[in-house]
Amino acid sequence: MKNLYLLLLIIPSLLFAKEIKPKVSAIKNVTVFLEGASIERTATFNIAPGENILIFNDLSPDIDESSIQFSGLKNTSILSLSYDINFLEKKALSKEHLSFKNKIDSLDLKNTLIDNEVAGYNEELNLLSNNRKLSSETSDLNLEKVKILTTYYRKRITEIKNELQQLNLQKVKISEAIRDYGNEMLKLQDNKEKERGEIILKLDAPSAINLVLTFTYNINNAGWFPLYDVRATDINSPVSFSYKANVYQQSGTDWNNVNVILSTGDPTTNNTKPFLESKWLRFVSPNYRANKAVGNTSRKYNPKVGTVSGYVYDNDGHPLPGANVILKGTSNGTQTDFNGKYSLNTSGSRTLQFSYLGFESQELPISASTVNVTLNQGAELDEVVIAGYSRSSARNIDKALQGRAAGVQVTTANGKPGQGSYVRIRGAGSLNAGADSPLYIVDGVPMNESQLQDIDEDMIADITILKDSATTARYGSRGTNGVVVITLKNKTASGNFKEEGLTNTRFEIKKKYTIKSNQEITVIEVNKFDFPATFKHYAAPELNENVFLTANIKGWEKYDLLYGEANIYFNGTYAGKTIINPLATEEELELSMGVDPNIIITRKKLDNFKSKSFLGANRIVAKAYEIKVKNTKQSTITLLIEDRIPISQNKEIKIDDLEYGDAEFDEEKGILKWRITLGANKDAAKRLSYVIKYPRYKTVNF
Repeated sequence: MKNLYLLLLIIPSLLFAKEIKPKVSAIKNVTVFLEGASIERTATFNIAPGENILIFNDLSPDIDESSIQFSGLKNTSILSLSYDINFLEKKALSKEHLSFKNKIDSLDLKNTLIDNEVAGYNEELNLLSNNRKLSSETSDLNLEKVKILTTYYRKRITEIKNELQQLNLQKVKISEAIRDYGNEMLKLQDNKEKERGEIILKLDAPSAINLVLTFTYNINNAGWFPLYDVRATDINSPVSFSYKANVYQQSGTDWNNVNVILSTGDPTTNNTKPFLESKWLRFVSPNYRANKAVGNTSRKYNPKVGTVSGYVYDNDGHPLPGANVILKGTSNGTQTDFNGKYSLNTSGSRTLQFSYLGFESQELPISASTVNVTLNQGAELDEVVIAGYSRSSARNIDKALQGRAAGVQVTTANGKPGQGSYVRIRGAGSLNAGADSPLYIVDGVPMNESQLQDIDEDMIADITILKDSATTARYGSRGTNGVVVITLKNKTASGNFKEEGLTNTRFEIKKKYTIKSNQEITVIEVNKFDFPATFKHYAAPELNENVFLTANIKGWEKYDLLYGEANIYFNGTYAGKTIINPLATEEELELSMGVDPNIIITRKKLDNFKSKSFLGANRIVAKAYEIKVKNTKQSTITLLIEDRIPISQNKEIKIDDLEYGDAEFDEEKGILKWRITLGANKDAAKRLSYVIKYPRYKTVNF
């Protein structure tokens, strides 16, 4: 009977899962994408036989649930995995945050005490005012008493108002201090402080076991963007590049002393390959709008930009005055001026929306302080242009697997078209190309066989074969036939390791960093390298009477540059900013190194050529200009001068009698080019002239 009683007590305890809250380690490894980041953490704990519920708490509330992965499960099985937000659990404030908060609380208390004093003085003023009325109604007042009372009232009221003035001044100073401390707190502010994330993992264990789990997850509110420092000492030296990453995160959890990997990948991008079908023409309504292609995603949001400016052009490069520029998701916006220029404060948005009547709208992320855009003219029907492409051959990944990975058997197929090699992972299913295959993970990114053909065998640093039950626990049904984990290799000049994947590049930073969850930016040097450069001078005096030094560099493609801003330094002096655009199709990358003050250029209208006359119903306008340039340097320079002759867009406007000396002339664009070699302390002059004829009662925009 006693044994039966004990059994009845034990059975209910076996029916319920054991709830465990493991102590989770601090974040040690972080992979930061252009948008988003992958976090790696570990937890060590013991579990009992049967069903166990593990709650990993005090995590970021910004976790992408679909990205959560666990490893180190041994012989346990995952019954369920979920992610939730705990609104009762709060993030602990940092010491700096607490310090500012305590100072603000102290100042608020002083403000309250001052308000109490002000209220007391105001009550005294009311009392004095009421007493003055009562005194005036008293019948036994004489002149002497009146003098005494008025002197007292005047003196006391003056004292009170002086005190009130001093108290108001104190309140102003306190308010300014509260505002300043508040602004400092904003820098540390984390909008994820009010809630915390939780991962709930339900495990089934055949026996008691000690587990050391490693789990990873992605968060969205983080990323990095490139910034370059470009330096040149003189025109005979190479250009030095410093490639830096500006890392930010507001995930709700500080990253203290972590290993950082920077990836040029972006998990937020739609990675689904498009499928192009036939396009069938039919009659549609006048309001029909064809589908537009998804734009290139190379530009990423830059949170450091406070004010953005730029120009809006049409397809022909002409400015669009009156174009609308709106901060997406807000009512803030502006319009371009006559020259197509705009300027806008960026607070409250990450994306710019550009629109103009008759043109297709466009959206661009606020990626730099200068964002120029070209709008495409709208059309009722678009043409489909399909560009063919070919894939460069590479040694097959099967060969690398056969020779370098234990547990893998590769057998050549029968040679029929479309057949590959048979791949068999011992302990998993038998596979062949074109049927179910192992799951390939390259630098953390799942790949298929066709993508693997782009990997050269020499690019591989390590291959790991996974085939036990932990594989399916971590990768689900995708890992049923085994998992091939491939790590690629490379290294940068900064000592950081560089790994080039098929679709992204990873930089493994050798130094550890602390990156707070706030509005601050952490700058990390990724790489540094020198480029041989060809220096030239350029001027377009009609637009800007300055001569600019440019550097043309080759071989930049191998350094995985991204679109971003660059600080330019020439001869030890800061020369300004420019944009690095590796998407340009030119073979050379052209950088503007700033204005060279030692080259003087002017463009003046020649009065003796300036004339207006009438011939019948036409007006005739003759224009002529002289461009003078002087080299005050002690060395010879090569200078490209560009100017233009207007082009008629109306048959009633005629451009005749063109004179431009030895310039190259592009008749289609109207652009003139003079290429000059100018010795030390030498000067040169160039002229251009033309005649415009148009109806006398019309106005032309020359």
